[in-house]
Amino acid sequence: MTTPFSDAKAVLEANQAFYKAFESLDIQRMEGVWLHSDEIRCVHPGWALLSGWDEVMQSWARIFENSALMQLRISDADVQVSADLAWVVCTENITSVVGSNVSQFQVQATNVFARRKGQWRIMHHHGSPIGG
Repeated sequence: MTTPFSDAKAVLEANQAFYKAFESLDIQRMEGVWLHSDEIRCVHPGWALLSGWDEVMQSWARIFENSALMQLRISDADVQVSADLAWVVCTENITSVVGSNVSQFQVQATNVFARRKGQWRIMHHHGSPIGG
């Protein structure tokens, strides 16, 4: 039997797995943390809403193809769990290298997770830039 504490811990671990997949720049690893469904959604900073498995995974593939390095430090993570849905609101502190350009910036993110067959999988990621 799960408890609210164990559910929150499991969701935070799923959130961490999402960011490890992001840092890896490996599309197969990213596919492994998402809910395999056409109900998934994603909003990257400055992008329009992406809907469904194909569109969301193609977006990650494009990001990975154009990035030489992606480092993320997550701060201020707040998790909420309600039955088989959970969400994490956090700040992404990002260092990225695209071509010869090194960038450091922050993104406010909301990640929504669904529990299926006992596993928490991300089903929605929304990132908004912080500051200028």
